[in-house]
Amino acid sequence: MKASRAIALAGTIAVGVSAGVVGTAAALAGHLGRLAVTVDRGLERPITVRRVLAGDEPRVWITGEGASARGQHSLLFDAPGATPGEGRGAAPTGHARLGPVLARNGVDVLRAVVSVDSGTLAPGCRGRMVGWWYTDPAELGYRVEPIHYDTELGPMAAWIVHPRRARKQRWAVHVHGRGASPAETFRAIEPFARAGVTSLIVSYRNDLGQPGGVNGRYGMGISESRDVDAAIAEARARGAERVTLMGWSMGGTASLVTVARGTHRAVIDGVVLESPGADWAGILRDKASEAGLPGWIATAGMALLERGAVASGEPGGIDFAALAPGRLAASLDVPTLILASPDDRFVRWQGAHAIADARPDLVELVSIPGAGHVRLWNADPELWESTVLRFVAGLPKPGWRGQ
Repeated sequence: MKASRAIALAGTIAVGVSAGVVGTAAALAGHLGRLAVTVDRGLERPITVRRVLAGDEPRVWITGEGASARGQHSLLFDAPGATPGEGRGAAPTGHARLGPVLARNGVDVLRAVVSVDSGTLAPGCRGRMVGWWYTDPAELGYRVEPIHYDTELGPMAAWIVHPRRARKQRWAVHVHGRGASPAETFRAIEPFARAGVTSLIVSYRNDLGQPGGVNGRYGMGISESRDVDAAIAEARARGAERVTLMGWSMGGTASLVTVARGTHRAVIDGVVLESPGADWAGILRDKASEAGLPGWIATAGMALLERGAVASGEPGGIDFAALAPGRLAASLDVPTLILASPDDRFVRWQGAHAIADARPDLVELVSIPGAGHVRLWNADPELWESTVLRFVAGLPKPGWRGQ
């Protein structure tokens, strides 16, 4: 009897341990899935200002993640001692533009201070480096018209940037990435304006101050593509007959989905993608690996998102099959320029490469080594702008597809 009871007890413990392991795995998968679609307000502040050197050529010593990024970048920062965020969703109040790295001292780096547009840069300030450079589209010297455009969720803020010599009926819709601001896209204004293309820079669902999406979460570019399609409708209502899409990161995903299924896809004449989210399954597996988790946790997280067991911006769940590089590539029927870096550690460029390899007839892939995620312009603005200008200026009319 004692042996029987011991065996039974051992079995009960084994079942309990197994259930605990399964429960932990399910929790991790759910957590990973939620992170992928949860709105990120960028409250992290990994950069610390060590010392500010004033003078005719001001410089600053900084340290932390991203401090040594190649090229010119913006530093978003708070005053020394400030509580990051001051509540959910608050952004840093300071903005400084920093030039390339001038010197290094251990983990500290010295950068030129190009300008301080808001706040006071001082020792002890904490912040984060971003690729955004301009704070207002008007800084580039073009006439800017703030508007709102209608979407299925209500009006969204946008800006029309008018080139000095507009090419009749040619427009572009600029779409920023996940957790970013429309300011991310301002770097692309110049080459489009020089090509004579009128730019429509859009906010979309879940942006600060804009209507929230379903469940207040992202749809990995699928939900957001409906806002892009609505922006194309706005451009058409204002006289556009050709529209080029310019998408950054998840904005690139939304642009690709719009090409595949958008109501107004017939007027799209081309696509420019910077560091696009072109393989969401691969992105989630990378995030699991970075956290030290096995790949099957990512697969389980995707299954939860797909079934809607983890809520996302898509009420019926995320259609991962539609976001696979092969499917996205097969849907392309217009010239596409992809700008991506082999050194992008946030969204690896394998998805972009897969699309380019699958469609050499339509896709041009341009690489700028050493650049980070959505930071190719920052690493080499002259090459970036000349490449985009050449591509956009040379796009044929949509009718060339035989429609």
